[in-house]
Amino acid sequence: MCLIMLIDSFFKITKIEENWNAVRFNVSINFEHKIFEGHFPQQPVVPGVFSLQMIKECLEWFHNKKYQYSELINCKFLNPIFPEQDRELLIECEYELTDSFLLKAKILFENTVYLTLKAKLNEI
Repeated sequence: MCLIMLIDSFFKITKIEENWNAVRFNVSINFEHKIFEGHFPQQPVVPGVFSLQMIKECLEWFHNKKYQYSELINCKFLNPIFPEQDRELLIECEYELTDSFLLKAKILFENTVYLTLKAKLNEI
C-alpha cells in the first residue's frame, strides 16, 4: 500500500466532469515539487509511478474510498510528461464495478496521450 499522497502537494484537481460510469479530472501539476530535483534536474519528467498514483488518488477522492491496484492488465507510457510544458492534464476514467473495480484510464492533454491504462483495483 502506498502511504505517500500526491494530491494537493504534487497535483491539484481543478475540475471534475461526471458521467454514468465515467469521470474526467482536470489536474494541474506543481512544477515546484521536490521530486523534480532528482527526476531529473536538467530535464524534469513526471515519474511513471506518479502518473499511476494520480489516477488512483483522483478516484479515491471522487468515491471517498481507498483503493489499491490488484492487477495492471495493460499499461502504456506513450509520452513523457514534462511539467514545464504539461502543467495541465486531463485524466479520463471509465470503470465497471464487478467483483473488483475494472478501470480504463488515460492521461492526456489536447492531442497528446501520455498514458493508457487498463487495471483492476480493490477497495482497502
